[in-house]
Amino acid sequence: MSTLEDLAVQLFDAGAVRLGDIEAKVGRRTPVYFDLRVIVSHPRIMLAVAEHLQRLSSEITHELLCGVPYAALPLAAVMSVNTDTPMIMKRKETKLYATKKIIEGVYKKHQECLVVEDVVTSGGSLLETVNILREEGLKVSHAVVVLDREQGGASVLKANGVHATPLFTLSNLAKILRDAGRINDETVDIIAEHIKVCQFGMKDNLE
Repeated sequence: MSTLEDLAVQLFDAGAVRLGDIEAKVGRRTPVYFDLRVIVSHPRIMLAVAEHLQRLSSEITHELLCGVPYAALPLAAVMSVNTDTPMIMKRKETKLYATKKIIEGVYKKHQECLVVEDVVTSGGSLLETVNILREEGLKVSHAVVVLDREQGGASVLKANGVHATPLFTLSNLAKILRDAGRINDETVDIIAEHIKVCQFGMKDNLE
């Protein structure tokens, strides 16, 4: 398995980490954008990310995996195959015909489901998936995440009974990329300031 430092550089070189004044959700601006969707075109990187998430998940009791749509779905699928752990999928919206399901796959009430997510910012997307899984009778108390942007999402999730364990925090990722010569000290400082001033909480419109 590659080291986290090697993986960070691979993600940057593949375009999964983008720098600049970038528009994120709901018109917010960010100096760094993490787009894990690109790794579907880089099988070795996708496998490496999944293996590192498996390392985290091996310490968490679970019977099912569920990836938050859409970026985390392929990661959850790879983890499912590698560990022989059944996977279920949350649809973006309820199926309007036939079974009219919001959750696809086979599961039983009270099974423990581990959620897989690419990025946590405010925690809203992950929490939406958690709430739907809970409404279906599943137990959800943990998530494994590729990146925690350190903007309050982890605290929001914790307040809702979900412990999110990340591979990277944004500040840690920035330092790794600086040490690898991919970004400079000024960019690290800009990212640190962005984390400081852009914080989310329970009262925010979560996303």
